[in-house]
Amino acid sequence: MLVESTLFGVVDKVKAAIDLLQMHEPPEGYYVCFSGGKDSVVTLDLVKRAGVKFDAHHNITTVEPPELMRFIRDFYPDVINEHPTLSMFQLIVKKKIPPLRMVRYCCSELKEKGGKGRFKVTGIRAEESPRRAKRPQIEKAHDGKSTFLHIIKDWTADDIWQYIRANNLPYCSLYDEGFARIGCVLCPFESGANTQRDLERFPAIADYYRRACRKSFDVNLMTLRKGRTEWTSGDDMFDWWINERRRGRYIAEDCNSIPLFSEDDGSIL
Repeated sequence: MLVESTLFGVVDKVKAAIDLLQMHEPPEGYYVCFSGGKDSVVTLDLVKRAGVKFDAHHNITTVEPPELMRFIRDFYPDVINEHPTLSMFQLIVKKKIPPLRMVRYCCSELKEKGGKGRFKVTGIRAEESPRRAKRPQIEKAHDGKSTFLHIIKDWTADDIWQYIRANNLPYCSLYDEGFARIGCVLCPFESGANTQRDLERFPAIADYYRRACRKSFDVNLMTLRKGRTEWTSGDDMFDWWINERRRGRYIAEDCNSIPLFSEDDGSIL
């Protein structure tokens, strides 16, 4: 619930988020991270209600669902769209492998570069994962240049939907189709069931991934052979990437089956 009685008194989550924003407002204003998902919709609304200075940004990954892109265009025209230097498919060729759970170059290249040096407001929540639950509400970036403020960290999914309905906020239509979370199509963090769902729901994007794997294999054939890969084609690469997740396996650095990840520059050797 958005208003809860605790041992320390009544907690109003909306007021707490607004107070936090007003307390830490930087002179240049906040950099609000906006993805178009339900959490970022609520986060942006709270920032507006707080009356603080801000600019909201959507870092395009090039593999968002079309419905999500239309939603942002139609309902949030003031959000600044940040276009990447390379698309996801170009990165697959450059990195020589699709993104994996433990080789997640996609996030660092496509989602996290914006707002360096700024005070960034996010919509991450503890309920989403044990890793996010451990993050403090205010934290420094690894490079020490940016600061993150997670204003809805302690909110539940029920809190999010209660706020959306109470304030009549728009949301992406994919939620009405049963999507619990909306992000990149075929994200490596998806379950096997959601992987299958994406393959069926977004066949055009899945085909772009397959074509990127084919090009990656053709361009990087000699390097891949040095990595002792068992792939014989780009289709093998794509099918391996998909089928390991269908079986609930997330291989990251098995040098007997895929090339090694380079720690110095984030590329595949």
